[in-house]
Amino acid sequence: MAQYSMKHMQTFCTVVECGGFVSAQAALGMSQPAISTHIRDFEIRLGFQLCQRGRSGFNLTEKGELVYAKCRSMLNNVSDFEADLGELRNKLTGTLRIGLIDTTISNQDFPINAALQRFFSRDNDVSIKLEVLPPEDLERDLLNGHIHVGIGPFQRRDTTLTYRLLHKEAHGFYCGQHHPLFELPAADISWETLQQYPVSTRAYLQQTDLPGIQNTAFVTNMEAQAMLITSGHFMGYLPEHYAQAWVDSGEMRAIDHLNLEHHSSFYLAMRASPAVRNIVKVFVKDIEDVLGLEEE
Repeated sequence: MAQYSMKHMQTFCTVVECGGFVSAQAALGMSQPAISTHIRDFEIRLGFQLCQRGRSGFNLTEKGELVYAKCRSMLNNVSDFEADLGELRNKLTGTLRIGLIDTTISNQDFPINAALQRFFSRDNDVSIKLEVLPPEDLERDLLNGHIHVGIGPFQRRDTTLTYRLLHKEAHGFYCGQHHPLFELPAADISWETLQQYPVSTRAYLQQTDLPGIQNTAFVTNMEAQAMLITSGHFMGYLPEHYAQAWVDSGEMRAIDHLNLEHHSSFYLAMRASPAVRNIVKVFVKDIEDVLGLEEE
């Protein structure tokens, strides 16, 4: 183990997660030559190349992919071990790893920032890793232990995860100001009218697909969805709280007379085992308190 130092593993994982040496400089507080030296030394100790770097960009080799997965798992285990030791000292320590979907910040009915404020108002020695991910990546990172808690609209249930319903988010159906339907009176927009125009669909919300509608674009996050809608070519669903700014500015219109609205359920998901760590329990309790939920 000594020949593969924690510093080597941390440097390598950060470079991978930042997408290259240049982007990793700020995260590591190191110069690009120093990062390059660390990675090269790690490769020498391993006996094989981890990544390809140059004009073509940064790319992991096949072995590099495997090493990254093992290094990230080990670093997460070390972080969790430190948290366990902190519990013995009756102090919150370690790294809290959270994943959630995008645009959560604009949802005033789901104040995750208030839960974070509550958590960090305590005397603690906790660092946080907060990632915004598509729902399918949330599930993947929960299963491999990369994150402790995932918050999002999980469409399927994995038996190794537990799920707690937190909130139901209202979604409306929109078109942009350059869309042919934007200026059309509601009385002139029927279901048959909508079928003449393409819709952008979020790949992880197949249940909201509209039968007979041209689903010719697929996105994995709300920002991409908003871009396609404001292009004027596509219609699509967005959370009402997220779309409101464009509606107020006249850049979007809600098609709200055909009962197209729906609600997306937000769940808090965690691994069913091993035992939940104290920092995770405390954070989950903070979410429950902020949302006014009863403890399960």
